[in-house]
Amino acid sequence: MSFPAKPVDATRAGAWLCLAPALLVCTNSAAAEIQSLRVTHDGARYHVEMEVKLQAPSAASYSVFATPGELPKINPAVRQVRVIEHPGDGQARIYTEVRVCALFYCKLLHQVQDMRYAPRPDGGDLHAEVLPAQSDFTYGRADWRFRPDGAATHLHFSAELEPAFWVPPVIGPWLVERSLREEAQRTSAGIEQLAGQPAASGAAP
Repeated sequence: MSFPAKPVDATRAGAWLCLAPALLVCTNSAAAEIQSLRVTHDGARYHVEMEVKLQAPSAASYSVFATPGELPKINPAVRQVRVIEHPGDGQARIYTEVRVCALFYCKLLHQVQDMRYAPRPDGGDLHAEVLPAQSDFTYGRADWRFRPDGAATHLHFSAELEPAFWVPPVIGPWLVERSLREEAQRTSAGIEQLAGQPAASGAAP
């Protein structure tokens, strides 16, 4: 399903705060490179496409990101992660709490997602589907793709989300894009840091 590209207007821009838990993409670093970031919306539903270059091996970057217990280390905004169900290899139902802030506005977001993991020798893929009845979103899905780029990692991220809560209309599109870029930079740095360490305890589902 595709949506027409529209500029992100001020009346809807605050909804981009809800993308922080889906991005998960908090240490500042100049190493990770945000190669492209595109934000569009159709009504209350938002779409993001992003390309990131991580200065860490692809397989290690995927392994760190696909381990639920590592997420608070990658991004301290993730306050809680809990595996609710583990129905089989490559599948998990995960609950997360994420605190996001922009200027004066902060919110603790609750989200339950069905995750599918597809590791590869050279990286891997993740797919998330939000369960609206147990989340602060009426719709949500996200995809991450980790592939090698020489000794580095090419990360492609895409998501569509529709928040189920009111957001303040005063946050302009310039702040939306800046916040997304900064959050991606921080989480990318977290992945780089952990991926460069010995294998973390706890395997991906």
